[in-house]
Amino acid sequence: MNYWPALSCNLKECQEPLFDYISFLSINGTKTAKVNYEANGWVVHQVSDIWAKTSPDRGEAVWAFWPMGGAWLCTHLWEHFVYSMDTDFLKNKAYPLLEGCVQFLLSWLIKGPGRYLETNPSTSPEHMFIAPDGKQASVSYSTTMDTSIIKEVFSEILSAAEILGRTDDELIQKVREAQQQLPPTKISRDGTIMEWALDFIDPDIHHRHLSHLFGVFPGHTITLQKNPDLSKAAENTLTKRGEVGPGWSTMWKAALWARLHRKEEAYRMVKHLFVLVDPAHESEYEGGLYSNLFTSHPPFQIDANFGFSAAIAEMLVQSTVKDLYLLPALPRDKWPNGCVKGLKARGGVTVNVCWKEGDLHEVGLWSTDGNRIQRLHYGGRTVNASLLSCKIYTFDSELRCIRTYSLSQVASC
Repeated sequence: MNYWPALSCNLKECQEPLFDYISFLSINGTKTAKVNYEANGWVVHQVSDIWAKTSPDRGEAVWAFWPMGGAWLCTHLWEHFVYSMDTDFLKNKAYPLLEGCVQFLLSWLIKGPGRYLETNPSTSPEHMFIAPDGKQASVSYSTTMDTSIIKEVFSEILSAAEILGRTDDELIQKVREAQQQLPPTKISRDGTIMEWALDFIDPDIHHRHLSHLFGVFPGHTITLQKNPDLSKAAENTLTKRGEVGPGWSTMWKAALWARLHRKEEAYRMVKHLFVLVDPAHESEYEGGLYSNLFTSHPPFQIDANFGFSAAIAEMLVQSTVKDLYLLPALPRDKWPNGCVKGLKARGGVTVNVCWKEGDLHEVGLWSTDGNRIQRLHYGGRTVNASLLSCKIYTFDSELRCIRTYSLSQVASC
């Protein structure tokens, strides 16, 4: 979560230490994969340190065992590419790490009793379910978070291979075969996203974690455009989880509601963060802010500070490599007038957007990474915009291009 705003808020250089760290983790993770699991590739669990620890933590499985940490980290590598369109980075840094991660995932997946490839054992981080014997348990197989992250990574390496001309590699062929055998995301009997492979009873419906919604945000396997039924189930899941939670959970909910274009709910979660916490009685609070604006779990956890920035950016601009959604979750009656400058969209496009009386007023777009065709979406309208490198294009509320000028007029390209 600390790196969520790095790309959308145009701070991609802040990710460089993370990528160096992932490289260190991949070295130790190769040993862990071999020693612990006799598996190929490299693995990271959910806890690490300055020595790049990659093995499971000690303690109960509910919080000590989760071998998808490396795979989640690898999604940051791909996101860095789609925001920057830096092919050298993709070839020399991201792809080798993705290869090793995928090798582990292919080793980790096993054939289940049906036709699907499963992860087993599997946990949904820090959350329990009611087992058939009536007792609480945490270990099952193919939790939704596991399969969601694997789907993301498989999709990413296939896309990367296409760009780099490596579609005939043996590893890519194996990924294509395995991708078709991953379990689908399922909807439970109460209309929410199933968190586990089976529709277990949840003993804590207001649990702080939102692991089974990874495919909505920060992932992309569940979208309003392609998966309306699952998107509705995700809304039901968020409603069931409720609004109370620690700061980081509150901001994840804000980003999730924003991705689902639910502006009022996203705004409520943002507002929920602004509760002043008395440090002398912080145990009485869940979430909120200290007087220095650090966010509270409690105690202080900076995740929500960074998550806040990412959630706000998500409310104002969303993107794919080819699509740009303007003000998708703007709470128009709460923030009727405003302007944001310098946000970044996928495809290497920089965005300035202003609104008045709750409606789009003007948007400026430019790219320094080559010519692009971008689909602009706002208010039910869609237009194709051809963006030439190093030119700034300004569009009005009807998405008509009203001004064009060279970026060199305001800065050296």
